[in-house]
Amino acid sequence: MQIVLFVPNWTFADIRAETTMGVAGVWPPTGLMYVASTLREAGHQVFIEDGAFWSQEELIDRILSHNPDAVGGFVIAMFWERTKKLAKLMKERKPELKIFIGGHAPSALKEKCLIECEYINAAVEGEGEYTAREVVERWSKGQNCVGVQGCAARKDDGTVVQNPPRPLIKNLDELPFPAADLIDLEKYHPSAGQYLRLPVMQVISSRGCTGRCIFCYRLMGEGRIRTRSASNVVDEIEYYVREYGTKEIKFWDEFFTWDRDRTIEICNRIIERKLNITFWCSIRADGVDEELLRKMKEAGCWCINYGVESGVQKNINTLRKGMTVEQNIKAVQMTHKAGIKTFCTYIFGIPGETFEEGLETIALAKKLRSYYTEFFPITAFPGAELFENVSKYGRILGGLSDAGMLKDDVTFEPYTMTAKEIVKLRSIAFRTVYLDPIFVLQKLIDIRNWQNVKNLWNGARSLLSFTRPARHK
Repeated sequence: MQIVLFVPNWTFADIRAETTMGVAGVWPPTGLMYVASTLREAGHQVFIEDGAFWSQEELIDRILSHNPDAVGGFVIAMFWERTKKLAKLMKERKPELKIFIGGHAPSALKEKCLIECEYINAAVEGEGEYTAREVVERWSKGQNCVGVQGCAARKDDGTVVQNPPRPLIKNLDELPFPAADLIDLEKYHPSAGQYLRLPVMQVISSRGCTGRCIFCYRLMGEGRIRTRSASNVVDEIEYYVREYGTKEIKFWDEFFTWDRDRTIEICNRIIERKLNITFWCSIRADGVDEELLRKMKEAGCWCINYGVESGVQKNINTLRKGMTVEQNIKAVQMTHKAGIKTFCTYIFGIPGETFEEGLETIALAKKLRSYYTEFFPITAFPGAELFENVSKYGRILGGLSDAGMLKDDVTFEPYTMTAKEIVKLRSIAFRTVYLDPIFVLQKLIDIRNWQNVKNLWNGARSLLSFTRPARHK
């Protein structure tokens, strides 16, 4: 079959706050690239169209220009309404077209997606590679997808059935590398603070997380992590270096160092193969030690993302982070001592949090002096504990299209704080941290090229925009 995989059309205004659009970027659709390579391995012809670069009309024209038998879209909550429109318009132009979707929204909403949109034939949940492959195989034989594990499907009479879940992939090494050749890598440019050198590629070396945070929907499985072998991971990195001149890797894992021995092996193999790369990764504060950090630094690690979230222990407990404030502080300080920068994230509007406690979090962020710091209003995503039991924690403001932690709009209000107070805390936080003279001096020292100058200028413009009133629902 001829398949087109797509990301719905979107702009920075859809996912980013006006105040931070200047530092925003676009990452390659790695999830779609994995599905594409799996479908292609099964003998199908596959194309990828990314709506980040096209209007709705342009995207539909590009998708249909491939004369596809089926199309598959990657959908997050904010893109759901837009996806429904795309499905309708594509079916009007090509009624026989089969449409399936995957990603965070269908993984959380399941059969509701098909009930809400009569133009979609199947909704893939969780890991999409093997489910999408089986869906397409069924359609290639003129069959429906009733009984296909891991998806909701439409019967021949149009009614909807929720199929059983698909077991998680046990051996991630068996998956083909993402189909990087199906996208134009030169179009993609990461957000400021999340890369050091270009070109940069994403690598997912493990799937899942051991955490049980109330704001997370755990797309890749709950309470466990599955890892790829060190050799398989470094083979992929070497492929990108050789074929695309990649200079940097962003590890997209939730907890990169969960298996300490594997992490050291990955670092050793990078060093042994003399791969001239730098890399960025996300880690829990209880997943590092001085020896490990030194090895990561030697292999090219330049920045680690820590989800610090709050400077108040009771709020960390509410989030079910399984972490302490002291652990977060120690991890950041050890990382800086090893010569690695940090990118720390914090949350405002945690259930039970007060405005004064938010100020304590800002004080901690200033004390830690990370390379970059991000402050989010907590968001209730479908499928997460915070969304499914929202009355226990507060109330939701707005709809799914507003559900973005990078936006100005506050979409969740706890019983202990107002939306206006959350907006005010974010404004105070960004100004406190980014106008700190030591932070400004460090950014000037870090300038190495014109891209650094551009990022610094865009960041300054974004910061100045915080002097304007922000919005809330």
